[in-house]
Amino acid sequence: MKIKQKPLIRVFVEGNCPTMSLTEVRTRGHAFVVDEPPYRHGTDVGPTPLETMLGALVACTNVIARRIAHERDIKLHFRKIGCEGMLDHRGIDAEADVPVPFPDIRLTLEAETDASEAQLESLKEALEQRCPMSVILRNAGSRLSTEWQIVPTKEAM
Repeated sequence: MKIKQKPLIRVFVEGNCPTMSLTEVRTRGHAFVVDEPPYRHGTDVGPTPLETMLGALVACTNVIARRIAHERDIKLHFRKIGCEGMLDHRGIDAEADVPVPFPDIRLTLEAETDASEAQLESLKEALEQRCPMSVILRNAGSRLSTEWQIVPTKEAM
């Protein structure tokens, strides 16, 4: 089987850094802020960098899972996706060499779908392979676990 080469797609963001904790990020005409809470010298006007990273995993999971479902003519709607990461803060505090700051990350997906069990298992496998944030975190050494809570429905979006 001949594999078609695709060009790499440039993804660019730029940050303005007015304080030691606040970063104003811009990309493609969009903007968002990343900040720290006051006890870490921030003003708490936005999520922390690590919360932003976990949020990116949640968003990527939604986008890629629904893209796969669309490709397979499966109705899939997420009611909610939760994400909890267990952070080993010793590396940030220079207390220890911590090669994997988030050793464990858990996703909880509440979804409505018309997929059969076999279709859903296949979708889950494809999602694990195709979600860039999931691939990046796994390759960095994080253990990602997912818990799917499924409500079967013919009305899933």
